[in-house]
This record gives sequence, structure tokens and C-alpha cells, in this order.
Amino acid sequence: MVKKKKLKSVLTLLDVGTSKVCCLVVRFGADDVPEVIGTGYAPARGIHAGAIVDLNEATECIREALNQADTQAGRLTTSVIVNISSTQLKGHHIQKEIEINDGRAITTSDVRRLVDGVIGSCLAQGDEVIHSFPLGYTVDGEQNIQDPRGLYGNRLGVHMHIITLPETQTRNLVAVLDRCHVSIDMKVATPYASALATVTEEEKDVGATAIDFGAGTTSLAIFLDGGLVHLDLIPQGGEILTKDIMRGLNTSFSVAERLKTLHGALFSSPRDEIDRLIVPVLGEEGTNIQVPQSDLISIIIPRAEEIIENVGHIFEKYPYFVVATKHLVLNGGGSMLQGIKEKTIAILGGTVRIGKPQTIRGLPTQYEPYTFSTCIGLLKYVMIKEKSLLNEKFTSQPTPKKGHIGKVMQWLIQNF
Repeated sequence: MVKKKKLKSVLTLLDVGTSKVCCLVVRFGADDVPEVIGTGYAPARGIHAGAIVDLNEATECIREALNQADTQAGRLTTSVIVNISSTQLKGHHIQKEIEINDGRAITTSDVRRLVDGVIGSCLAQGDEVIHSFPLGYTVDGEQNIQDPRGLYGNRLGVHMHIITLPETQTRNLVAVLDRCHVSIDMKVATPYASALATVTEEEKDVGATAIDFGAGTTSLAIFLDGGLVHLDLIPQGGEILTKDIMRGLNTSFSVAERLKTLHGALFSSPRDEIDRLIVPVLGEEGTNIQVPQSDLISIIIPRAEEIIENVGHIFEKYPYFVVATKHLVLNGGGSMLQGIKEKTIAILGGTVRIGKPQTIRGLPTQYEPYTFSTCIGLLKYVMIKEKSLLNEKFTSQPTPKKGHIGKVMQWLIQNF
């Protein structure tokens, strides 16, 4: 058994998103309960769909958020736990076996050798592993083994879910953070981090899917029997709704964003024809027009329906996760749009709830509930890693429990 490293007493959690950059500095007290001692927030610039597109602008906004948090915390951040948002995140399901000489007892080294082989087999040139999740082990064909160490057998197998990303994606983020004079302690896929903030342990056990309606992307994190079994992204988010409004009403992006936030909805009512919205005309300073609220809603509904339908298309590709895709948890800024819950039920069915991020002592209340949701998920990820049974090199969370996941494994092994 590898000796666990003790958690740092102070952690800096950095959320780099398309619309905002958020930062939390968290301290663990004598009772091991986390407490926020510094917060930072800056509108995102030079970032699109989680990818760095302008080094200078991205550096400025990230530095601004870090400086705010450091000033409040009274300390200087030198390393961060950061989220990774990219449309190029890919999940791989791989099953592999190795031989155990003379049927001896299986050791930690055997497990590491097996898992390293799995990771090596799925890595394309230029890719890196962000997460690796053992979904279950086998010993001489016996399924649903949580921890094979100490068992006797001739063959050791594993089924793993591995998430990869092209190295260039993270190199750009590293370059920006280097300019801010901070290094990276851990990298966490954004869909996973945001899901950890809002999905309960009971929901993970029974089966649930977190849908994060972000600004640049809409992402999915599917859980079964306590483990993350699939991750996916759609390159559309709330920003595309704002741009549709901007074009449809001939106004600026900031005005379109405000109209969406204050008056947007995914349902229509008779009053929408009566209520009028004042819209500044783009390029004509001081010129405003009045439009019925129904014009705004008629722009929003088709695009929002398209995004939700695209989520449904992903679900259709993975029918063996049907248990989890019938219980949905919505999070992200888009989950605040009026009628999103009802529209999701109408298109995807099942049960749907709006995810409320877990609270942390000292978290400021002046922000929207979802503002620091990903940062909270990053913190929870760190705490999960601390409780892992095996070396973090080959596990990112406790191995899933027995149950439905065993049937899923059988299906995957037969079809991949």
C-alpha cells in the first residue's frame, strides 16, 4: 500500500472558463473542514470553449482573479488545481488482461503494470491522460472485483475509463500560468469537476447524468455505481444563445447577454406579446427600439432545443447507460434560464433537477449560486483523491461498487 500524502493546509482552486475566471483559496483547519479565505473573479478574455486563443488577454484575466484571491487570503499563490475545458477531451473504454506467474498473490506492482499497459495502449501520439478510472477488475474471469491485491490467480484483468486530451491544449494553459508565476498541482476535466459540485453520492450510486450548460460548451458526466463511466461535450453553450439574440435584435453582445439573463425563457405566454423590451441599436448611439418579449423568446427557444436534442443524440449512442440518463442534474449558468428544467423533461424525459452547488464555509453570497461551482468541484476532487485506496497513478477515485456496473462492463467488453 502506497503511503498517502497529507493534503496541503491551503489550496488554490482555479476555474478557467469561456465567460469567467474564478479562484478560491481554501484553508483546512484543525478539524479538516475547508474554509474559503480568498476569492477572485474576472470576466474571461482570450479564452473560447475552454481553450486559450489569446495568450496576453488570457494571462491578464487569470492574473486578475489570482491577485484578488491572494489579496483577500493574505498569501501568494505558487500552484493551483485547475480545470481543463476542451472540446477535444475524449473518453476511452479499454479492457486488458495480463498473466500472473505461477498463480501467486496479486501485488500492487501487478496492478500498476496492468494499468500502465492500458494507458499506453490508448494514448495517441501527442495526447496525455487527464484521468484514469478502473471500473472493475477480473481475476481468472471472475468479475466485479473491487481490489484484486492479495487474491491468487493466473490472469488479472481490468476495464478502465480513460480521459485524454492533446498535449497542446494544456501547454497553452501552462504557458499562461507560467506568466502568472504559478504551476499546476492537478488538472481536472471540467465536466467531472462541475458534476462533483452538484451530484450527490446517492445519485452517483443509483445512476445520474450531470449536464453542465456552460458558456462555450455543454458537457455531460455520467455516473453509475459511484463512478464516472462516461464524459462527453457539445461545442455549443449559452454564448451561442447570446450571439443569436445579438444578431436577431441588432444589438451588442453585452446587451444581448443582459436580455437573456433578465428576460429570457424557454416557454411563451400571452403576456410576451404585450411586455416590451428596450433594446439599444448596434452602431447607432442613443437610438433604442422597443420589441415584444416574444421576439426575444422566439430566438432563444429553437437554439436551446437544439442543444438539448444534441444531448439526446449522445444518449442514443450509449443505451447501456440508460439508468443514468433518466436522472439528470442540470448545472452551469444555462441552468438558470427560466423553463430549462421543463424543456429538458419534454425533450429527454426522466427526472430532472437543477443542481445546487455544495456550500463551503466562508463562500461569499453576493455571487450567483453557480459562479464558484467548478471550484467547489475541484476541491471535492482533491478530497476524493486523498481517500483513494490505490496509488493515484492508476486510480482517480475509489473503485465503483458491485452492481449495475458489472452488467455495463459485460456489454462494453462484448461491443468494444
